[in-house]
Formats: sequence, structure tokens, C-alpha cells
Amino acid sequence: MGNTNKSSNLYKINDIFYSIQAEGLHTGTPAIFIRFSNCNLRCEFCDTEFLSGIDMNVSEIMNNIENFPSKRVVFTGGEPLLQDSTELAKKLYDEGYKLYLETNGMYEIKHNYFSWIAVSPKNDKIKIKKCDEVKCVVGMGETPNSYGIKADHYFVSPKNPTHNEDIGKESANFFDVNVAKYCHEYVMNNPKWKLTLQTNKILGTQ
Repeated sequence: MGNTNKSSNLYKINDIFYSIQAEGLHTGTPAIFIRFSNCNLRCEFCDTEFLSGIDMNVSEIMNNIENFPSKRVVFTGGEPLLQDSTELAKKLYDEGYKLYLETNGMYEIKHNYFSWIAVSPKNDKIKIKKCDEVKCVVGMGETPNSYGIKADHYFVSPKNPTHNEDIGKESANFFDVNVAKYCHEYVMNNPKWKLTLQTNKILGTQ
């Protein structure tokens, strides 16, 4: 990866990889993941290294995904809405890709190319008031808060005891069964919510 063409916008990309969707309604579905660098939040439970990255233009990104068999692309992060993805999204859409967004909901979406929007809210500074699914990360004794977002599906995801400084260590793959059982009990008593588990944590995959 690297920049050789200055003719289009540059995106700071942390990673591009092919895997299955690990959470939410589309769990188990193969997809291409474009992880955008940087985030406006520093959640202590975050299990993703998102600070590093390189500048890539649209052509370079397309070259990196062209051999993957899926036509689903997930924009994730970090926080993907920190960068204006209009040019990249249009190119992907024109090439027949179906686009999915994973965001904390604190920034407005600048285009209409996403066919699925998943919001994981962390506070009440929400700009996206309606989406396809809400996912709340919940720890032991906590309750999910959708901050008034209207969605078709509401999920709780067990919070893992992983901190930013642990990224890259063995603890980054840790799955807390006790927190998962707590979330299971919560959704049993609150059927508006569904339980989603981080399949990648369970399988030890990306």
C-alpha cells in the first residue's frame, strides 16, 4: 500500500482486510473491511488499534480489494465519518459494491451510498438520529442507552476488559464469558434488545 497517484482525495487507512461480519444482524456474512484511521473518542474498552495508517487514494484502495470475492464493503474505524468518503463511496457503488457503515453517530453522513448504517453510541452528542441498527457496548451491571436513536434493530454487545494500551497483546483477544452471560440475562428481560457477540473474539480471527 502507498500513494502513487495524487489526482484524487487521500484517505488515511489503518487496515484493509477480508473477514466475516462479527457482530449485529449480518453476523457471519463475508465482507471487505476498510478501517479508517483515527477516532474522536478514546474509549478505555476499545479493542482496536486505529491511530496508525497510511494515505491512500481511491485507485489504491480499489486495487487492494479487487481480488476479494465479496461485494460487501464495511467502512469502520476508528471513526470513518471523520473523513469525507464521498469519492471512495461513489466509486465502490459504481463498481457494484454494497456499502455498510459502522460509526459512533457523532458526525453527519455526507452522501447516500450506504445501504446499511450501524451506530454504536457512546454519549448524547449524536448527529445520526435514525439508522438500521444500534449496538451498545455493555459491561457488568450496565444498561444500554440508545440516546433516542430510532433503529430497526437494537443490540447489546458484551464489553471486554481490553484497554487501548493492551492492543497487540494477548489480552486483545480476550472474551469475558461472565459479561456475555450478564448481557444474555438483560436481553431476556428486555426483549427490545438482541444479544450480539464478537465472533472474531470467540474464533480468534480478525
